[in-house]
Amino acid sequence: MFNICLQVADIPASWKTSRTILIHKKDELDNWRSISLSNTIYKLFTKCMARKLSDWCEMNEVLSHAQKGFSPFDGVLENNFLLAQHLESARRAKTDKFTAWLDISNAFGSVPKQVILDS
Repeated sequence: MFNICLQVADIPASWKTSRTILIHKKDELDNWRSISLSNTIYKLFTKCMARKLSDWCEMNEVLSHAQKGFSPFDGVLENNFLLAQHLESARRAKTDKFTAWLDISNAFGSVPKQVILDS
């Protein structure tokens, strides 16, 4: 079935329909998280396609080796190790090293809902 979709370059409309619900996150009344419930067959199809695309990117060396997010390997451990090595190197050399952490609070929730609905 998936191969037919690829051959005709079309996906059944019923697969592309999802239902979005809001789940309350914490005590504040305006703190909600949206969850999209999709067709199971469609999720399997997109998972297969994502794997094929990931394999292609790896074979063709499209992504930087520094890219750790959204990969099947635990890049967090590697990045933590590299950070520790750099800090240890600076300590031994008695030089300064600086690290910046960026965490965008409520990143998804800060997008206007109408923008999501219009997309």
